[in-house]
Parts: sequence; structure tokens; C-alpha cells
Amino acid sequence: MSETIAARQVFSLYEATHSIEKAIANRYQQSYWIKAEMNKLNLYHHSGHCYPDLVEKRDGKLIAQLRAILWRTDYEHINRRFLEVLKEPLKYGIKILFLARIQFHSVHGLSLQIMDIDPNFTLGDLEQEKQETIKKLHTEGVIKQNKTRKLALVPQRIAII
Repeated sequence: MSETIAARQVFSLYEATHSIEKAIANRYQQSYWIKAEMNKLNLYHHSGHCYPDLVEKRDGKLIAQLRAILWRTDYEHINRRFLEVLKEPLKYGIKILFLARIQFHSVHGLSLQIMDIDPNFTLGDLEQEKQETIKKLHTEGVIKQNKTRKLALVPQRIAII
């Protein structure tokens, strides 16, 4: 309940945040597919939960940022699918397409609760990056440079990149 102080209607911080929480819960009752870059993963091994930082950039400038929550069971399921499809675990620095609920908590603020991530979306992005790298190597004329090198009869060092 608000109170009156010096002829002003005054709400407590809890009352204000609780009102925001109710408004957001009423407005955003369903899940949404969202695409973003996972800037940080923030995996806590003791609980198994993740708190990713999600960002969107345009022309190299940050235009949106939001914290997310990925509960342990969802993280384990998603990570397993990433290992099957991409042969890599879920990690930061990748673009993702994810299913999430918008939520607000009086203490933790606004966040997205991630329920699923489509690894095929990320695979497409990684494949595009691979093709751009190959094109750059062709443009620079270094794509076949290793084939022109003579291999020693008994190699002393081998590097795989």
C-alpha cells in the first residue's frame, strides 16, 4: 500500500517492482523465438545453471543487451544437441536462435529464460563464416601455399591449424 508523505503518494521499491513484475507477466504470457549473440555464457558448475549475456550489434555498435537464465536441465539438453549437431559444446561468441520467456523479478530484474536453442541456426552461421574464410584465403592467394612446400624426408615438426 502506498503512503502519503508531504502530500505525495509514495510507493515502496518492492511495491513498484512487484507492479512491474505483474504487468510484464500479464503482457508476455507466451514464449518467443529470439536471435542474438551469446556474449558470455557464465556457467556455474556447482549448480549447473547458466546466466548468459545476450547482445545485438549493428555496424559494430552494441544496440541491445540483456541477461538470460538457462536452467541446468535445459542447459544439459541443449548442450547435448550442440555436441550432436555442431560437434562442439554451447559456448560464448556465437549467434543463436532461442526460445525464451520474458520475465521480471523484483530482485534480479529483467531477463529471458531460455528454454531451447536451435543448433541448426548456429551451424548455418558457422558455415557462412567458414566460407568467408576460404574466400579470403583465395583472395590473398594463400589457399594452396602449403601444397607448394616440400615435406622433409623425416619431418621434425608438424602443426595442424
